[in-house]
This record gives sequence, structure tokens and C-alpha cells, in this order.
Amino acid sequence: MTNHNIRIAEEKDAAELQQLMYEAFTPLRELGIDWPSVNADVDAVRRNLIEGTTFVLENDDEIISTITVRYPWQGKRRISIYPFVWWFATKPKYDGQGLGSKLLTYVEETFLRDTLKAPAVTLGTSARKHPWLLGIYEKRGYEIYDEHESDDGDLGVIMRKVLIPERFDEEVLGKPPF
Repeated sequence: MTNHNIRIAEEKDAAELQQLMYEAFTPLRELGIDWPSVNADVDAVRRNLIEGTTFVLENDDEIISTITVRYPWQGKRRISIYPFVWWFATKPKYDGQGLGSKLLTYVEETFLRDTLKAPAVTLGTSARKHPWLLGIYEKRGYEIYDEHESDDGDLGVIMRKVLIPERFDEEVLGKPPF
């Protein structure tokens, strides 16, 4: 029987998370996508753990999937007034089993909506270099609210998902600094 557990990652998880992300993001590196998560070393993973809230889904003692929540007060380039999810990865050998989806649902509903009371969540993805993700996020209720051309010819999109409709305010969503 499988024993899945979702928890907040700790600094001691940095090396295992870096390896998971390296494996999961290899296809993105091969497409020439140069995001912080795609080429993260252990120090970058450690900084991400310290600056945001990183969740992991594990099976017994193996980390299978991860995602980080960034907050509006982090960094100089705020995407939105609402939290931003990034560094979302699942070990390739678990692809297609719904485990990444399980973790994302937990973060969206249990953490962001029910605990933080966040009216919405945002994320960024590529629309040209790996467009299949757009459909996946759209099926989960995300909508594109901003696009920007990248220097490398990619089209970056910022998406949002409303978690608490009666509290969501389009006017405070914010415009990314691109």
C-alpha cells in the first residue's frame, strides 16, 4: 500500500529536491528554457526553501513531487498581489499518476484558500516552448491574464486561478513588471 504524505520541505531536503528538479526539468533544458528552477543548483534550492514555502509529496521516505509558494512581499519583481506558485516538479518515473495534481490541489485548496484565505493564485509558464502546460492549467481553472515576449523568442504567460470568488478583486490582481 502506498503511503503518500504532504509536508513543508526543510533545508535538509535541498539536495534531494535539486535532484528531483534536475530530472523533471531535463526536457525543459533541452528546449532551451532557462528559468531559475530548470538550472537550479543546491544553493538555489536552499534559497528557495528559505524564501518561500515549499511543499513536497512523499511516498514513505522518497520525495516524489514539489511546489513552492512565493508571496507578494518577496523580491523586487512582484508578479501580483496574490501568491505565485512555481518550482513545480514531479519525478519523471511518477508521470501520469496524478501525484503532481494531488500536491497542487492541496496547495491551492488546503494551504492557499483554506489556511491563508488567498482569493487567487498566480503562476507563470511558457506558451511556445512547452505549450502543453497551458491546457493542463486551463483544465484546472487557470486563465491567462498577461503575456510577454521573451528575449529567446518564447511567449511567457502569467495565469491566475480564482480560489475565493466573492473575495477576488480583479483591480488588485496587479500587472507583472515585464
